[in-house]
Amino acid sequence: MSFRFTIGKKIGTGFGVLIVFIIVVFGATFLAVNNGISTFQENDNTTSNLIEVLTPSKEKVTKLRILINESKLLAIQWVDHQGRNDVPDKIRLKTLMEQNIPGTTAEIEELSAKWTDDGDKSIFDMALGKIDTLFYSYEEIMMLLPDVASYDDPFASLSARFIVAQDGDVPVLAGKIDQNLLTLQNSLEKKEANALELVKTSSEQAKENFQQLTYYWLLGGCLIIFAILIAIFTTNSIVKPVQSLRSILLSLGKGIFPDTMIKVRNDEIGDMSSAMIELVDGLKKTTTFAENVGQSNFNYPYQPLSDEDVLGHALLKMKDELAETERILEQKVKERTEEVVKQKDEIETQNQRLEELYKDVTDSIRYAKRLQYSILPPSERITNICPNSFVLFKPKDIVSGDFYWFDQLGGKSYVAAVDCTGHGVPGAFMSLVGANGLNAAVREHHTAQPGKIMDELNSFVSESLNKASDDNDVRDGMDLSLIAIDYQKLEIEFAGAYNPLYIVRNEEFIILKADKFAIGSFEPGTKTFSNQKFKLEKGDQIYLFSDGYADQFGGNKGKKFLYKTFREELLRIHKMEPEAQRNALNETIVEWQGDYAQVDDILVIGIRI
Repeated sequence: MSFRFTIGKKIGTGFGVLIVFIIVVFGATFLAVNNGISTFQENDNTTSNLIEVLTPSKEKVTKLRILINESKLLAIQWVDHQGRNDVPDKIRLKTLMEQNIPGTTAEIEELSAKWTDDGDKSIFDMALGKIDTLFYSYEEIMMLLPDVASYDDPFASLSARFIVAQDGDVPVLAGKIDQNLLTLQNSLEKKEANALELVKTSSEQAKENFQQLTYYWLLGGCLIIFAILIAIFTTNSIVKPVQSLRSILLSLGKGIFPDTMIKVRNDEIGDMSSAMIELVDGLKKTTTFAENVGQSNFNYPYQPLSDEDVLGHALLKMKDELAETERILEQKVKERTEEVVKQKDEIETQNQRLEELYKDVTDSIRYAKRLQYSILPPSERITNICPNSFVLFKPKDIVSGDFYWFDQLGGKSYVAAVDCTGHGVPGAFMSLVGANGLNAAVREHHTAQPGKIMDELNSFVSESLNKASDDNDVRDGMDLSLIAIDYQKLEIEFAGAYNPLYIVRNEEFIILKADKFAIGSFEPGTKTFSNQKFKLEKGDQIYLFSDGYADQFGGNKGKKFLYKTFREELLRIHKMEPEAQRNALNETIVEWQGDYAQVDDILVIGIRI
C-alpha cells in the first residue's frame, strides 16, 4: 500500500511543531512577565501611598501652619485695633476658628489613619491639644473685648493685651503649635522623598526585568515566521483546493457548469475532485436530456448513471408522463379555444353596451351640471350685488351639493353659502330645491329678515320632499349661512343653520354663531331660526363658508385641515384684494390636499365692506 500524506497528517505535523514552539516561548515569557508584575505591584502600592497619603498629608499640615499663624496675627489685631465685631479681620478670625482650622484638622485626622509612623501621629495629637488651648485664649479675648465700648474698660483692655503680649498665651501656644507642625511637615517630606526614590528604583528594576523579554520577542518573531510558513503550506495544499471545490459547488447551486475542473490528487481532496467531475458530467447529460424533453423530443436517448440513480429513473418516468400530458392538453386546448372564441364575442358585445351606458350617464350628469350652474349667479351679478367680493367654489364631483346665492331686495344685498346633504348628483338635486326656496322667499314673498327667509326655506324643503308624510323616510337637509347687508347703514343681519359667520376686524375674529339645527331637520312651525343684527365698519372682511375646506384631509399625516387652521389662513390673507384672497385660499388647500382625494364640496365666500 502506497503512503498517502493525507490532510490530517499535513495539519497534525504543522501544528504539532507550532505548538512546541508556542509552549517554549510562553513559558519563558511567563517567568519574565511574572517578575515584572511583582515589581509593578510594589511600585503601585508605593505610588498609591505617595499620592493618596504622604503628599496630601504634607500639604494639609503646611496649610494648617499657615492658618494658625494667620489666626495669631488676627487675634493680636483684635486687641490692638478698637473696632466693631463685624469688621473683616474679626469675621475672618471667627471663620478660621469655626470652619477653616477645624476642617483642615479633620482632613489631617482622616489621613493620619493611614500613617505608618506612630511618632507622626503623636506629634499631631500634641498639636491638636495645643490648638484647643489656643482657641480658649481666642475666646477669652473675644469675651473681654466684645464691642467698641469694651476697649474703654482699662481692666478688659489690659487683660487682653497680656494674652497677646510677646510672652503671652497666644504667641507662646502658636509658636509651639507651629514647631510641632514643622516637625511633622519635615517628617512627611522625608517620607515623601523616600517614596519617590523607591518608585524610581522599582521602575528601573521593572525595566530591567522587561528588557529580558527582548530575547523572547526575537524567538516569538521566529515563531510568527514559522506560523506564516505553515499557513502558506496549509493554504496551498488544503485551502485553495477546497475553495475551488466550493466555487464549483456554488456555481452548480446557481445552475452554472464550471469551465475548468480541479486537478485530482492523491488525498481526500483528490477523492472529492474525482466525485465532483463525475457529478458534473452526469448533470450535463441530465440537462441535455431535460432540454430535449422540454422541446417535446420525447425520443431522446437517456441512460441513468446506475440502478440506484433515483433522479435518472424519475426523469425517465417524467418523460413518459409529460408525453401523455401533452397529448391530453393539446386536445383540451383545442376544445377551450373554441369556447374562448365564443366567450370573447359575448364579452365584446357586453363591453360595447357598458360603454354606451357610461356615456349616457356621463352626458346626463354633465347636463345636470349645466342645469345646476344655471341657478348660480354670474360674476357680473355678484359684483353688482356685493362689490369687493370673491367666491371659491370647488365641487367634489361634476355636480355639487354646495351652492352660493346672491340677490337684492329693498336696498339690501343678500348672500348665502349653502351645504346640502351629500354631494354629487344627490346633493345637486337638493341644491336646486334650496335655490328655488330662497328665490321664492325673497322674490315672491318679499321676506326681508334672514331668519324668516330660512323659516320659509325650511317649509319649502319639507313640502318639496313630502317630509310631512308618515311613510316618507327622507332625511335630507341643508346647512347654510345667510346674511343681508345694508351698505348705506353699515349694518348686517345674519341667520345660520350650523354654519357660523366670520368677521375680521382689526386683526381679530368676530364670530356670529348659528342655530344648531338644519334646514329640513324639523317640522315647520316647531322651531324658528334666530335673526342677529350687527353694526359694520369700513374695512370689515366677511366670510361665509361650508365645512368642505376645514374637513379636507391632507398634510404630512393625512389629518383634517380644521377650523382653527382655516381661521389662521383667513387672518393671513384678509387684507389682500378679493381675487388674490381667492387664489391664495385655492393654492393653500391644493397644497394641503396633495395626493389625497377631495372629500367634500368646498365653498368659501369673502366680502369686504
